Amino acid sequence: MIFKIAWTNFYRQGIRAFLNTLITALTLIALIFMVSLFNGFQAQATHNLVITDVGGGHYRAPGFDILTPTEWEDKTRPVPSSLAGLPRGEKAEVLIQQGQLFPNRRLYPVQLRGVEMGQTLLQVPLAGLESFPAEPPDVVPVVVGTKMASRTRLEKGDTVILKFRDRFGVVDAREVVVVDVADIVNPRLDEGVVWLRIDHLRKLTRREGEITWVAVDGFKGPVSGFEFHTPEMLMSDLLTLLRYDRRNAKVLMSILLFLTGISIFNSQFLNVFKRQKEIGTLMALGMEARRIVRLFTLEGSLAAVGAIFLGALLGIPLFLWFQSIGLDVSHLSEATMPVREKIFLEFRPVEIVSVLTFVVALMVFVAWLPVRKIAGLDATLALRGRAIT
Repeated sequence: MIFKIAWTNFYRQGIRAFLNTLITALTLIALIFMVSLFNGFQAQATHNLVITDVGGGHYRAPGFDILTPTEWEDKTRPVPSSLAGLPRGEKAEVLIQQGQLFPNRRLYPVQLRGVEMGQTLLQVPLAGLESFPAEPPDVVPVVVGTKMASRTRLEKGDTVILKFRDRFGVVDAREVVVVDVADIVNPRLDEGVVWLRIDHLRKLTRREGEITWVAVDGFKGPVSGFEFHTPEMLMSDLLTLLRYDRRNAKVLMSILLFLTGISIFNSQFLNVFKRQKEIGTLMALGMEARRIVRLFTLEGSLAAVGAIFLGALLGIPLFLWFQSIGLDVSHLSEATMPVREKIFLEFRPVEIVSVLTFVVALMVFVAWLPVRKIAGLDATLALRGRAIT
């Protein structure tokens, strides 16, 4: 009976009830969209890092830090036999050295990154290097990324001088030819990076059989003389940035929820103020105050329940449309973010249910908050419309 009365009263509010429901529905859509967009961005960014660089983790030379290039030459080790025997689909040997490129009469410090040919663990477009023999020719073939090529004004087929230092500290220089300008999805592997065959880089720097790290598809157990870095450790900077972005997004979500709650609260408070005579009549007829509070709370909560259905009606077509076009974030590659293609929403049922539950609970609370004072009203004053002034 209480539900029937609450529904009738809610329906009779007309446009005001519809607006409350619409605002709550739009809030639900916005919250789910924001959460799913962050999920999609994180999934795309971490996926690109994993397939191009991280893999399932790295066995690194102790103390190696990618941010201290002056120490790279001292942080190499021979490939351990336990890793060297792994199939090419489970590991990728990488050697990092420091160099200097001289394009167009300018000096450009670069990272020389040698990668094992034939490996299939990391998806880096280095097919242009596979046709060359293991012995480096007089003009060493290299591959650069599109961003690197743009900065140095290099094109496919250009020849340039590369300066480097071997393991004995002897400075050497060789001519290198750009055999390909690759579109590398991870800008961290593009800017300032010159790619070589690992056997060529080993011969040039006299580091036969040495590596800086071995990327693997998963933890293979302890390896003497090497430190294992998990994917979470290797992506810690990105994950920290995304964690702070989520924290900032929660501020916007809180503002949306606050405005929606104010809308319901204002509607309920106006209801109680305008319908004092109705409340007094119900009290005079013997209805308990707590049942009246329950009635008005249920009436106000119907906006949240209706918002779920209206949100589904409006949100599903919107989400389907967005999934068909995606969000272009190619500009983020300029900020070294490992995302260059379109990103799409990633829906997680647990998060969606959590959002719906939280919003409905909040709406029920703000619907109850202004009507709780009904329990203390005087029936006589309520009948005269003077219980609340």
